[in-house]
Amino acid sequence: MMAHQSQLPEEICMEILERLSVKSLIRFKAVCKSWKSLISTPYFFDRHFDRSVANSNKLGIILTKEYKYYVPLCLISFYTLNFSPTSLGETTCIEHTLIRCKEAKPLGWCRGLLLLGVDFSHYKLLLWNPSTNESKEISDPPNRRLEYKCISASALGYDFNVKSHKIVLIYKSKSGKCENYISVYTLKTNSWTSVDLDTDHKVASYNIFPITLVNGAPHWVKTHNIHYEIEYFDFAVNKFEVVPHPGDYDIRVLKAPPNLYDAGGHLCIGYEIYEDDGIKLEIWVMKKDCWSKLWMSFEDNKVPLPICFAKNINVSLQLGDGGCAIYNGKEKGSNLECTRYASGLRNRAFTFNESLVCLEPEEVEER
Repeated sequence: MMAHQSQLPEEICMEILERLSVKSLIRFKAVCKSWKSLISTPYFFDRHFDRSVANSNKLGIILTKEYKYYVPLCLISFYTLNFSPTSLGETTCIEHTLIRCKEAKPLGWCRGLLLLGVDFSHYKLLLWNPSTNESKEISDPPNRRLEYKCISASALGYDFNVKSHKIVLIYKSKSGKCENYISVYTLKTNSWTSVDLDTDHKVASYNIFPITLVNGAPHWVKTHNIHYEIEYFDFAVNKFEVVPHPGDYDIRVLKAPPNLYDAGGHLCIGYEIYEDDGIKLEIWVMKKDCWSKLWMSFEDNKVPLPICFAKNINVSLQLGDGGCAIYNGKEKGSNLECTRYASGLRNRAFTFNESLVCLEPEEVEER
């Protein structure tokens, strides 16, 4: 059997292996040196991830719980929610990890990795791959010790030009100046880069819940002079770019800042507006640089603001009484048991795809 395996062309081996789960692939690294070498290449990581994106329709939910023993511990539980037609709402806990910290908060998600902020009194950034349970503590930017109270916003993205995850960190000076500073961390080189900001961006406020699309660009809602703008960070030029608004958004009176979502790989925005007959909710999605309205709630059919969307953008996870529930358009479906006692679920649920990406360079033996 092993002799036949070793004689299989590499392309056929790759076609077979890229269909397997991450946990199976980790075990299969021990089968032979050639398989370990193949599975450990960035090229295979990308092919496996792209297949996962194409064939999976799951949401991930992160829940945290703090324990106070002799040393502070935080339990991070990662759930997947299956949105396939035959098992809508089937929830599975795929990973628990226990880390030594007082508290942890999800800050962003991109291509299989989760960004966490931990220990707010001694603030640190942590990258975690729930599929492999590998984690990495990120060093502070040069000459700057991070403090939770100084962080304005943060996001995890991916730069396809250099094939690396990147962290965008927006923070204020401890000197009391109300100005934003920005640094970008590159996982591939384990290094930080400072980015210059223009005057408007130095004094703007950013929504603390960014969304990162399949193109790797983190998107925010920026507030400046009581006006909300959608912006994304372009890693190619290290600057913010503006996204045009949908419909008659500019003349709407909003109840609160809008929320951004990843709806099947497309940018989606939801906001509540004041009308003569009450407050209404509008949901828009951008496809091919054009906005289209998904649906709208009415006075006698109030729909909770979505937390996130599945690949089928008509299916969403929304806050309900005592937790959250699945909605198909405006029709309420099943409640989720795992979220019954959870709070602050915004930014804790996102489209999930397995990834083999390594947080530290992996030594691979020559074949």
